[in-house]
Amino acid sequence: MPFSDILALIPASGKGKRFGQPKHKALLNGKTFTDCIINTLKEAGINNIYLAKDFNTNDMLSTLRCALKQLNPYRFSGFLIFPIDHPFVQPSTINALCSTFHHFPEMVIRPSCNGKTGHPVLIPSSLDLFMDDNEEGLASIIRTQAKGIIDFPVEDKGILLNINRPENLLWT
Repeated sequence: MPFSDILALIPASGKGKRFGQPKHKALLNGKTFTDCIINTLKEAGINNIYLAKDFNTNDMLSTLRCALKQLNPYRFSGFLIFPIDHPFVQPSTINALCSTFHHFPEMVIRPSCNGKTGHPVLIPSSLDLFMDDNEEGLASIIRTQAKGIIDFPVEDKGILLNINRPENLLWT
């Protein structure tokens, strides 16, 4: 099932200091993290994908803002924020998040596994990502603007695996 009204944004502007290289170039089983995530998204029916890299930003929200300035985001009902350091998320999780979003298009949809929330997060495009966040990031915008949050339970531990250092790959 294609989700043509959802734009996947992959924040990947970090320099990867802890990892030793930019994570969008890091390899996992012979594929870059970027390729892993794009393949996951396409398998789940997401074809509108933007890799937000090469911005001189220090945080995810700044990267998202730079990306949205380059795009026409108003044609999408939601943004799937899929950080580059979560390459183990399964297509079935993406599909479940998007399907839930279509039933609750004004809600923020977060995956949860074993009672812990993770990534990616699907937010309605109606949230103003350019509002003053008091230097608290996307969480502040969600807290102040979202009509609600649905923590959608999944059996995908990949939503919790944040790969910040090469040794984090040993968790898998």
